[in-house]
Amino acid sequence: MKYLPVSVLATRSDGMCGGDSSNGGVSATHYDKLVVPCEDGYLSLDDVTERGYVILELQAPLVQGAPGSFVPQGEEAHTMFGGNYVTTSDSRFRRAYGWSPIAVHDRVEGQRTMQLEGTPIAR
Repeated sequence: MKYLPVSVLATRSDGMCGGDSSNGGVSATHYDKLVVPCEDGYLSLDDVTERGYVILELQAPLVQGAPGSFVPQGEEAHTMFGGNYVTTSDSRFRRAYGWSPIAVHDRVEGQRTMQLEGTPIAR
């Protein structure tokens, strides 16, 4: 499998804790280190591992007809929407996932099961 880096779309103007409701989710702490699986992406798994990227996996929707959402690979705790979306201008993302940004379910209440390497990004 190949991977494609994505950008985080976040609301910073709603007055709620700086706009982030992910409770320390990867879309806030590792926003420039996120990748999604993409058949014709340009990053290999070795590239992703060496560069410290976090892989987001597409989760099937709970309601038929609703869009799916991305969740951090390896997170076993119940995740929910934290207010952020991912997308990229790369046409390979649109071919794989459609034109709309996709929600990231990376908010966890309580104890996270996923341990990330590297240093979170300071804001």
